Amino acid sequence: MLSQARTIFRKLRGSNSRSSRGKEPAPSAPATTVESGIVDPSPRAIHVSDAKRSPTKLPRKPYSDAQSITMIVVDTKGATDYWKLYRLLLREKKYGYEFDPTDEPETDYFCGNYIYNVCFIPPSTSSAYYCLMQHICLVFTYDASSRDSWDEVVAVYERIRNRYKDGVLPFLTIMIAAIDEGEASVSHAEAEAFATQRDYLFIKFSPTTGRGICDAVGLVVELAYGARDQYTMDKKGYAQR
Repeated sequence: MLSQARTIFRKLRGSNSRSSRGKEPAPSAPATTVESGIVDPSPRAIHVSDAKRSPTKLPRKPYSDAQSITMIVVDTKGATDYWKLYRLLLREKKYGYEFDPTDEPETDYFCGNYIYNVCFIPPSTSSAYYCLMQHICLVFTYDASSRDSWDEVVAVYERIRNRYKDGVLPFLTIMIAAIDEGEASVSHAEAEAFATQRDYLFIKFSPTTGRGICDAVGLVVELAYGARDQYTMDKKGYAQR
């Protein structure tokens, strides 16, 4: 499933792909003219805060057609958990009320006329409920200054992988997220190689400013856009994974 979503995504993105390490995106390439007409580049994901600041109104489908993405955040050895990751996203975008205790850990992105509601949850949710979720991203956060934190990422990942005997994980993608602060006991090259070899995403983010999180979630939204028609539905309307 993951490799299929990746294939769709790469075809859509073409030469406009962004680095998985959170670098600034390259300028969009102009549309390419072919015999059948104009081929538009893949749309970029835009956070709701940027959409509201835009002088032009973005074309969008009604909220009844909204897509959903669930970010299951596994924090290892005291790394950033799902709630703090969401709060850091708000801090990076200077959006919303970062310390509102009544807030729900979810936010919106826009991509290709679609609204994507992105929610952050802990890993305690039973895998039996995965079929009720539209797009799922598994996020491993770890402290790059702690070898124990990284070793736990690898161990938990292997336990999850071994749970699915056919080797097909029920996730749109998996993201390895490094807390990028202080001296690193685990080199980013090592963690990035781990992610790249498995065709996953690797990002670095600041635990102080949240820098890097918004673009990283945007990459997941763009993957979801590329895989939006991937899943068939059963008679009850649940996605078949």
